[in-house]
Amino acid sequence: MKKNLLLVFFVSLCLACNSQSQKNDTKASGLSLNITGKLNNAVAGKVYLEKMNERNIATKIDSSATSSNAFSFKTTIPEPGIYQLNVADQQIIGLILDGGENLTVTADGVATPEKAATFKVEGSKTMDKFNEIMAQMQQFGQARSVLEGKFQAAKTEKDREAIRKEYQAAELSRGQAVLPKIKELGTSMAGIIAANNFLNPETDGAYMMELVQKLKDEGKNHFYANIFIQEVNRKSIGTIGTPAPDFELVDLNGKKVKLSDQKGKTVIIDFWATWCGPCISSFPGMKMAIDKYKDNPKVVFLFVNTFERVPQDNWKDHVNKFVTQRGYAYLNPILDFNNQTAISYGVEGIPAKFCIDKDGKFKNKSAGYLGSSQAVYDEMVKWVEEGE
Repeated sequence: MKKNLLLVFFVSLCLACNSQSQKNDTKASGLSLNITGKLNNAVAGKVYLEKMNERNIATKIDSSATSSNAFSFKTTIPEPGIYQLNVADQQIIGLILDGGENLTVTADGVATPEKAATFKVEGSKTMDKFNEIMAQMQQFGQARSVLEGKFQAAKTEKDREAIRKEYQAAELSRGQAVLPKIKELGTSMAGIIAANNFLNPETDGAYMMELVQKLKDEGKNHFYANIFIQEVNRKSIGTIGTPAPDFELVDLNGKKVKLSDQKGKTVIIDFWATWCGPCISSFPGMKMAIDKYKDNPKVVFLFVNTFERVPQDNWKDHVNKFVTQRGYAYLNPILDFNNQTAISYGVEGIPAKFCIDKDGKFKNKSAGYLGSSQAVYDEMVKWVEEGE
């Protein structure tokens, strides 16, 4: 079967979705879709409308027989997503659909030894805009390859520096040209794919967070919207100025502790475990910081106990015994059963410390033990007082 390269690229844009799966929907009530198609060549067999999942596997949604080289669909799709028209296993036509489209498709239907099968899809402004953006990105990719070749061939540092500046200018130009067009796509399926694949979280993170909020505000909770939201949240964790994930945990006395209740305060969060040597080594420095701010109600220290290597039924007693026998009662730990809070903060190693500002946004973060109690203390003081 002749695969259309555009569709392969569409599907390659799908987000990493290892932890989720899509249902193999058949034709069902959902979002309307009308397609009128014309084939330039006679093709034996049906045209299928197929839905692509995150593994690039197609599921048939509907089919249309061809009559006088024409076909049509008046059907529904279960949700926004990546779809394709499969012309009798001879040609694939990629579609990015939100539902409600009225499309006109003209296609060759088959390829010949002399000519690859071509097609044209009309009636979708979002697909047109996406294709325009994709063409620009392909041009930039070609220009980047040329610059990389020049950089490898450069003989002097002066020449390499000139190429770096040329690359930076090209990257700036690309961003200025592409970002406004992606913004025009808004919360459409094409907008989600373009934002995920063509934007840089380091330079375009503000818009990506804005798009996440718009998806939530508009109640868009289809598969790709949810995956995009999860990916942006994961990548933005700890990024200065982004909202810290809220959580509600309990301390050893069963008292609930909720991060959002601390708004208006500077919050230091320290993820630790009883088996973690570097965590324990940092406690004296943290105690020094606690003592410094003990009379300041606007500074809060939360010691989140996580990643314990004991059954959950024994977790509380295990931690309580540890802090009592070691003299660490001042930690007043809160318990991250199932490690979900640590995971939501992107913690991969402990100790991991975060500073949350008065607006509930990330202010600082660090990982590991700094080597001395004084260094730990100095870091905490710097976090609390900078910007005050």
